[in-house]
Amino acid sequence: MTRYALYFAPDRDSAWWHAGNQWLGRDAEAAEPLPQPAIEGIQPDLQHKLTHDARRYGFHATLKAPFRLAPGCTEAALHLALQDFCRQQTPVRGLAPGVQWMGNFLALRPTENQAAINALAFACVEHFDQFRAPMSEADLARRQQHPLSPRQQALLMQWGYPYTQEEFRFHMTLTDRLEPGALADSIHTAAQKHFDLDAPLDITGLALFTEDQQGADFQLAARFPFGQ
Repeated sequence: MTRYALYFAPDRDSAWWHAGNQWLGRDAEAAEPLPQPAIEGIQPDLQHKLTHDARRYGFHATLKAPFRLAPGCTEAALHLALQDFCRQQTPVRGLAPGVQWMGNFLALRPTENQAAINALAFACVEHFDQFRAPMSEADLARRQQHPLSPRQQALLMQWGYPYTQEEFRFHMTLTDRLEPGALADSIHTAAQKHFDLDAPLDITGLALFTEDQQGADFQLAARFPFGQ
């Protein structure tokens, strides 16, 4: 059963989109594998393994986490709602993201415009929750595999995702979990060099990603520009 997700994905012609796709080794919009940039001292197959889950989801930042459609809701209705919602939004411009640790994985995180990003993210969570089917027992168990605070547990039950509202941290995942040490340090250094781009990152629309069956690669199915 298809899952849908509302993500931010950089404009397809932007340096950030190309750099992110190259880093992960996959273009989620063209549905094509790509060669990853070489990292000195790391074998390509190990590099591929350490970005496996990030690559499956595609280069993105989560705004509304993956969900199945509620009974009575259709993909066509979701598309219409996205068009209407995005028509009323204004771009968030001039982000300057850097490679940072988020626990034990690497991600791109902006240092500016956090309030505008956070407001956009929660607007997506709230506005489109009417389309989200209740979590199954399997979904709930999967989300609870990692320890959650009481507040995160409450958010999970309310919105189907524990990292929203004040728990939200805008980020674009670059790796799977890495053990501390020389290998992680080398990947960190390589990522910083790879994403040292002389270009702003602008949020100018939303992207609808889909997962056709459990465990399949997420695909960028449609883009919805702001203000149009």
